Amino acid sequence: MAKIDRNSYEDAKRTFKKLLPDSEIRRKVIDFLGIAISFADTINCEKWNINLDLNGHFIRFNVGHEYCIEIIESRILIICDRLSLKPKMSNQNIPVIFCGHIGRKKYESKNIDEVPDCLAKTKNSIGCVLKIADIKHNIDYFKESNLDFIKSGIRTYQLPQMRNAHSKGAIEYISRELENDLSNPIYEITNLPTLNQIIEETELQISKARKTSRQKRLEILSKSNPKPTKTIVCQTVFYRNPFVVVEVLDRAKGICENCRKVAPFKKDIDDKPYLEVHHRIPLAEGGNDTVENAIALCPNCHRHTHYGNTTY
Repeated sequence: MAKIDRNSYEDAKRTFKKLLPDSEIRRKVIDFLGIAISFADTINCEKWNINLDLNGHFIRFNVGHEYCIEIIESRILIICDRLSLKPKMSNQNIPVIFCGHIGRKKYESKNIDEVPDCLAKTKNSIGCVLKIADIKHNIDYFKESNLDFIKSGIRTYQLPQMRNAHSKGAIEYISRELENDLSNPIYEITNLPTLNQIIEETELQISKARKTSRQKRLEILSKSNPKPTKTIVCQTVFYRNPFVVVEVLDRAKGICENCRKVAPFKKDIDDKPYLEVHHRIPLAEGGNDTVENAIALCPNCHRHTHYGNTTY
């Protein structure tokens, strides 16, 4: 195939049909990809991309620094979370080859316990290889554990060259096939930095500052501008159901539903106890905006859920 235009719908269509000539199998893969892309975009709309090889040899969906789903002419590779996948594989006769790496050495086996992690930066990652002919009846077994992998993989750093390889043509093609408009990553829509980018850059600078001697820090501070610089950012937000918020706060009756302490203060605007409504399964991970999925927390417990979740 001649060199393709990644932003071309027609080139994307030809690539998908070349690699997945059977229409039923192609539809199963497109459905699988659509779910993975939507999920990744919900978690972090700036740290994923879909890459069409310029010679049409592969289609690759990446999250953060990690490849996630790769399609070539003879097979599909799906990266999964080992812990959630293993129970689904028990007592199932699925024609899958598991793969992992130690350094550059590749390990393959039909036994999930005989291969190491697939990706060094993402713990418990496992590669799952299906032949094209085996996709139709088996790909759905890997859906949930692939989404679990995305939660971890998308936290890794995304290289600029991965962003540059994004294919808007592939997104248009998948969207038309699904009759559902998928978003492109936010860096394809605006040049403004996102709030997450600013936070990540700030955390990196803080980490560097911690490694600086106190004497050096005081020297830098003595020369620093006391007025902070400003920028404009873009941010994706969820429209939350106000009735869920009110119902959860009424249920709590001014008591934190985790530590059981009285709300720390009353709001000036309405003299009501100040508690924050937190979603147990985050909206950004597909959680529902429902009373059952929400809990009223004091500010301390709410920060604890986000920054100390291993001890919460």
